[in-house]
Amino acid sequence: MRASIRGPIGSLLHVLLGVFLFHPEGGVALELLPSSSEVLLHSESNFTVVCSGWSSVKWRLPQASDGGHGVLVEDAGTSSTLRFINATWRNSGRYTCEEPSADQSRAVDVFISGQGPEQWFVPQSSPHVYKYADEGTVPCVVSNPKLNVSLYERPDKTKVDGVKYEPALGFTGPLNDAGHVCVARNGDEEKESQVFYVFTVFDSKKMEVELSVSSQVLKQGEDLTVNCTVRDVDMVFFSWNFPRRSEIEPLTDFLPNEIRSFVNISMATVSDSDRGYVHLRPSGNTNISSPVHYTVELKVLVDGHPAPNLTWSRLNHTISPATINSTHLKGHRYVSTLTLHQVQLDHTGTYKVTAVNEDDTKEVTFYLEVTAPPRIVSLVEVDKSAILCVSEGVPRPSVTWYTCPASIRCSNLSDGWMSQSGEQNTTTVTEGGVARVRSVLTLKTLSSVSAVRCEATNTAGGRVRDLRVLRASLLSQLIVLVAVLVLVILGVIFFIILIALWRNKPHYEPRWKLIESPSSEGHQWTYVDPEDLPLSSTWEIPRDHVVLGQVLGSGPFGRIVEATVSGLTDSDTRTKAVVKMMKYKRDGVQSLMSELKVLGYVGPHLNIVNLLGACTSQGPVYLITEFCPHGDLLGYLHRNKATFGQMDAPRRSNSDGGYMDMNKDERGRYVPLKELRDAVHEPAPPGVYQEVTTLLLSDSPTLTLQDLLSFSFQVAQAMDFLSSRKCVNRDLAARNVLVCNGKLVKVCDFGLARDLQKDQDYIIRGNVSEFISCCPCFMSSLGLVLSCTAFISFQSFLALKWMSPETIFQNIYSSESDVWSYGVLLWEIFSLGHSPYPELRTTRQFGSALKRGHRMDRPEHAPSDLYEVMKQCWDEDPLSRPSFSSLVSTVGAMLSADYRQRYLQLTEDFLKGKNPAVVQSSLSRQAAEETDGQRNNQKGDPASEAKVHQLGAEPDGPGPSHSTFIIPVSDVTVETIAALDAVSPQLSEPAAISESKEVTPPPDATEPPTSSSSPDEEEESCL
Repeated sequence: MRASIRGPIGSLLHVLLGVFLFHPEGGVALELLPSSSEVLLHSESNFTVVCSGWSSVKWRLPQASDGGHGVLVEDAGTSSTLRFINATWRNSGRYTCEEPSADQSRAVDVFISGQGPEQWFVPQSSPHVYKYADEGTVPCVVSNPKLNVSLYERPDKTKVDGVKYEPALGFTGPLNDAGHVCVARNGDEEKESQVFYVFTVFDSKKMEVELSVSSQVLKQGEDLTVNCTVRDVDMVFFSWNFPRRSEIEPLTDFLPNEIRSFVNISMATVSDSDRGYVHLRPSGNTNISSPVHYTVELKVLVDGHPAPNLTWSRLNHTISPATINSTHLKGHRYVSTLTLHQVQLDHTGTYKVTAVNEDDTKEVTFYLEVTAPPRIVSLVEVDKSAILCVSEGVPRPSVTWYTCPASIRCSNLSDGWMSQSGEQNTTTVTEGGVARVRSVLTLKTLSSVSAVRCEATNTAGGRVRDLRVLRASLLSQLIVLVAVLVLVILGVIFFIILIALWRNKPHYEPRWKLIESPSSEGHQWTYVDPEDLPLSSTWEIPRDHVVLGQVLGSGPFGRIVEATVSGLTDSDTRTKAVVKMMKYKRDGVQSLMSELKVLGYVGPHLNIVNLLGACTSQGPVYLITEFCPHGDLLGYLHRNKATFGQMDAPRRSNSDGGYMDMNKDERGRYVPLKELRDAVHEPAPPGVYQEVTTLLLSDSPTLTLQDLLSFSFQVAQAMDFLSSRKCVNRDLAARNVLVCNGKLVKVCDFGLARDLQKDQDYIIRGNVSEFISCCPCFMSSLGLVLSCTAFISFQSFLALKWMSPETIFQNIYSSESDVWSYGVLLWEIFSLGHSPYPELRTTRQFGSALKRGHRMDRPEHAPSDLYEVMKQCWDEDPLSRPSFSSLVSTVGAMLSADYRQRYLQLTEDFLKGKNPAVVQSSLSRQAAEETDGQRNNQKGDPASEAKVHQLGAEPDGPGPSHSTFIIPVSDVTVETIAALDAVSPQLSEPAAISESKEVTPPPDATEPPTSSSSPDEEEESCL
């Protein structure tokens, strides 16, 4: 097996395989081997110097009298060899290698010591030294560089100072026009050189000629005078050419600094008239060769009268004047230049310039050849003993083959390469002006060589490429190494894919979040880590007191089961409840415990699904909450919308409320969370606690406008309560509102029982804005796996159409963003369960419309004043949206006074009665206060007033129900419980309705401890 190896790839394989490879196309500098600039040889010795470049090179020899006898030069295109054979002292001097195309040169000074003073100075072919300025060079070249040489001026033999001496070149510096001689000394011995005569050569001075005429148009009989004046010359000869030159003699005047010759014709006649003329000549050579991408100027000088018109053309097409510059010099003289910038290969050809006036026409033709250095396209093995080299360039490159014996290692400029004169087959094809040369080298066998070199050269430069021959043992090592590398890469990719798939699985996370008080600057908010919240043991319910019933809902993390719980209020009481439980995931269990602590902290309210207790030991964790027999509000609206105003039911929405999962697993069958009447169950036996004794509204399935306003009012009450507890819902929607008897609704978080991957209302995201922008990403396959892994690690599920713009585009959650979601919930209620933004079917359309300020139209059954409330909730500025307390007042004013009175009475009965949630919360608070008091007594520090604020504490007064806090979407946990002790909680009472009445807390409600914090810390905290 053979392979073409170039550049950094060769270096990499050298490290991996230990194969000696090299870069064939290294630097472009002129190289000498050996590289020493001065060589001292013995007489009759042999010596070789090799000069290599990237274009044609040649040696320039010193002007010795023997004509270079004993010196041999062998040119080979881009290299040239200088050989000294039986060298003598006469061969001493400076030998220079030149590369004309690159304007480079390198010199080597060679000295061969003579036998005595007679052989010190190398004889020169000419004794004359010509200089064109003040400086010149006297070639006193010596055979021994250690001689002490001086320069003297004859005939007085005055020593010349201020000149530079180089043993291989001579003396260089200012010289007078006189004879000069060099004297060499070595100890007591002394020798004079031959005499050199220095001459200064003066260039002829360019004359300035001015030709003038008295008038160019005359009447017959008028006088005509023509003057020709030359300035600043010592001597000049005039020659005139005019019609009557044989009859009229020109006159010459010698004036200071000028010489004038003139012709005076009196009584001019028609015979004195003459034709116009044009003289056109090129400035330089008309055959021009230029490398590709260079700038070329074609210039002509014009002399004509009358003034001629100049035209440049190529292939019979006139060239655009944009590239032509024509300038009037003086009198009748002009210069015209055609400039070709960055010439390409297709610029090769003939260019013609034409000068025309009314009497004469002249043309000059240029031929431009654009050259390109060779490029080796390929070097491959085509047979067991044949190698193909394909090169191209302008002009046609010539190909030279070299081989390196298997016994040695050949480098780029070493002498190991041997020129091959084996059988070669060369063909040339020209396409688009570029010559492509295919050369095939056929050898008897390749086993005797370690590498083959193809060298392509032309007048523009040269290139080489090597083909390294790999042996069988090296080939087997390469195959094994490549196989190992491939397996390692595949293993890494497989491992990354496994991590990505594992992280792609959704994680259960409670939607409700508590926030801590702001920082001292008031610009930052953090989430409270639920693990730092206290949990009283009074919430613990013995596992044998819980009897599980049918499954109400199921999701990928766990299930919700109907249950009967004994002993919540007293030993004989049994309570219908709902039990949340995880399936098997540990992270889900931690999230369930976090939800337990959050619900315990928030405390009871009539319009939220309240915590009743938990089973956390000796088995799976059970989270026990209130039971709502009619399922979620979205499904309730779907089931009963046909009863609203006796209108035909519209087509069913695609959403199922998110509680449907018909998949099966090994533990049981999942059923949707639905109305209790649809499930097979026994009536509640005597002693089972009834949730409410007074119905808020009729339990009839018929829907009225009063029912829809009631749902809206109750949700506003619940959100006002949660807002006062510094609790952000983050997923307020009809699917997360449950319906109880008497059309009492409760806000909850039942994400545990919903398969968010199957719910079309949710999307997976790491950053919401990434889904809105939908920017494509192109990368390699390995980079794509890594990128997706980083993205999936931040996955969560979000209901995009319920989210506010600041949440979607800035990742900000706040109470104001919950107000936006409440406006969408109102639209759901008064559309009887339709999906929001039905006209926007894709995420891209939704994001673009939201940025343009698009808002939904008024739903069919919404009054105009309620639609105004929706639009206020959808205000672009979060701070301009109404608070939940004002929403309670606004929506409450739309209800009847009788309804408001029933709601107040129901709230009072809830707080004062024996509701299990209120009883359990009260017991938990009392136990925590006793523990807190014991801790303070043990410390004995009267100044330590801060306490752990217990769950379910009621406020001593109505606190603010709508904070302006802003929360980043990424969770920031509280590191220590001490941060929670510094804030005093306050809980808002049920908000006032239109009569501005307030509900008084029950007498047994314990007041929360008062914090000793500063006035700046008086804002309510959720702990």
